[in-house]
Amino acid sequence: MASFLEDPRIEVRSRVAEINRVQFDEQETAEREKAAQAYGREDEAHFVSFLDDCVKTSVEAMAKIRLNQQECWDVFNEEEPPSYRLKESWQSRVVVPKPYSSCQFAQAVVRKAFDAEFLSIENEQDDEAAHFWQKLMSLMLSRTYSNFPINFTDATGMSFAVGQSMEMIPTYRPGKGLRYILTEPWKIHRDPDSISRQPQSGMYWVHQEYLDYYLLKDGEKNGLYQNVPDMGPGGSYGNSKSNPNLTKEEIARRREMMWNRSRYRAMALTSEFWGTVLDKRGELLLPNATFTVTGDKVIRLPKVSPYPTLRWPGVGFSALPHLLRFDGRALIQGIKSLWYFMNNLFCLHADNLNWIVNPTWELDVSALVDQADVDLYPGKGYLTRGTVSGQQAYRVGERRSQTGDILANMNFADQRFQEGVMMNKETMGLPGYRAEVTKGEAVQNLEQSMTVVGLIGRNLEDGALNAIQAGAETVVINITYAELAMLMGREVADKYVDRESPTGLRLPQLNSGSFKVSGISALMKDMEIIRGIRDVMLPMFKGEFGNIFAPYFKPYQLIRSVEKRLNLRDEGIVVDETTAKRVDQAQQVQQEAAIQTQQAAAAAAAALAEMKTVAEEAKAEMNRAKAEEHRGKGILAQAKAVEVMSPEPEPQGSAQ
Repeated sequence: MASFLEDPRIEVRSRVAEINRVQFDEQETAEREKAAQAYGREDEAHFVSFLDDCVKTSVEAMAKIRLNQQECWDVFNEEEPPSYRLKESWQSRVVVPKPYSSCQFAQAVVRKAFDAEFLSIENEQDDEAAHFWQKLMSLMLSRTYSNFPINFTDATGMSFAVGQSMEMIPTYRPGKGLRYILTEPWKIHRDPDSISRQPQSGMYWVHQEYLDYYLLKDGEKNGLYQNVPDMGPGGSYGNSKSNPNLTKEEIARRREMMWNRSRYRAMALTSEFWGTVLDKRGELLLPNATFTVTGDKVIRLPKVSPYPTLRWPGVGFSALPHLLRFDGRALIQGIKSLWYFMNNLFCLHADNLNWIVNPTWELDVSALVDQADVDLYPGKGYLTRGTVSGQQAYRVGERRSQTGDILANMNFADQRFQEGVMMNKETMGLPGYRAEVTKGEAVQNLEQSMTVVGLIGRNLEDGALNAIQAGAETVVINITYAELAMLMGREVADKYVDRESPTGLRLPQLNSGSFKVSGISALMKDMEIIRGIRDVMLPMFKGEFGNIFAPYFKPYQLIRSVEKRLNLRDEGIVVDETTAKRVDQAQQVQQEAAIQTQQAAAAAAAALAEMKTVAEEAKAEMNRAKAEEHRGKGILAQAKAVEVMSPEPEPQGSAQ
């Protein structure tokens, strides 16, 4: 009998979850932070080694995923397939423009969905706090500050292309408000045990980037960093002359951490760690901490995460998340080989056309009068002699065109392409391949094709919600009293003054309310409402039943609904509430008068009909009486006739 062994990863994940659930009070957290910083000063090599081990674990676990993302990125950018490198110079190198346009259309849907009001905040326990956060975050997410819709659209575009979005890292700049930094997903190293759809899951999150050396030195001058190694142009780090004891392997390793973009501009590989920090024995030092490493130096000592609930600031998501891992699937992941096939098929067709337009030819120079005259151009003539076999001196190698077969194969491949990217011709508004398609069939196909768009929309709304909540916590720990007063007025800022807080404010707790994001799903719902108004409600105003249903409709509310769904509020098409109420009252009076008139007319018509009925009944009764009279006269006349026609009786004779 086969024995089933317990997966060791289950125990590891349970241990990580247990560590993440550890809660310390403020005093113990401060003591642990102080001890961790002292540990970092005494043995910074442990923190460097711990970070390198986390990055190595993530890189090894994500190796295949990164290769797939790189291939998807090349396909998205419509780079030439690798097989094109082996082509001859005369062969075609056609690239079919399909992946980029498919992802761009999906990205355009996201941009349209987040163009209107998409954020709503509710708090049943504290409506004032909900109103405050609604107003503040609507301002922070606007184009004046973070410009969230366009940044989220760009982040989503990466998800459509490679399966994982750009990492959205919120930052707060004094005087400029909330901003989002978009970072490529391959610059983020997550714990391989991170759970799908949960960007804050896992043990650690490492952001690795090449930063300008002058920025690091400037941060050291301002007290943000310390112990920055000399990694500038001509510096000692990685230079064998400055340290002759360095081995060749160590020199190569250090040079990998440096990038000289130009002669005077050097960049150093900097790693920012967020998450759970363990000691050499694997025991907990800090549950939610952060530190920074450049080269083999800890340039920012471990400290507790400043966020109230976030373990790290970065937020990533996927339009099509994986069921078991945190990463996701790209729209073009399943059609990579199909796209290569379409390119090669088009190239073969172009090459075949090249042979047809420019066919091979042969010339028997022995049959020419001038055997050196072998040039070929339109209208060229040759002087020839008769050959022994009687064949012509010039012959062309004919080829048959395969255009019909090629077009059929390309159309078939294109249909499979649309199915693979889940953005078919109906969704993209293309005419399609069939010449005749009924209106009902087109509507049904469009509705069916939008179901997967609705699923993608829900996934993206979750990602947007996480990014907005991360931005809100970034605002909480950074915004000052003066900035809040400038944004929302001193009356609002005075409500949340706290002199003991580092920012001078204590804003309402975020965990006491609920954030809701309505993007693509709201857009699809709006379109459904518009179709319902167009196909169901408006026809009820027409026809013989129009007068019956009209009194039960509110025209102004109907117009407002259309204005809201079509995002026409800025156009000023619909009147204001006061005018609408006045128009409604006038229309109501007119409707009531019309109804009364209609009811009076109906009553008069009913009375007239009743009078006609009584008159008809009296006339019918009179006709029946006349009929009876005529019938009696007929009976009397018939009796008289019988009497006249009957013979007289003979007189009786006397007896003889």
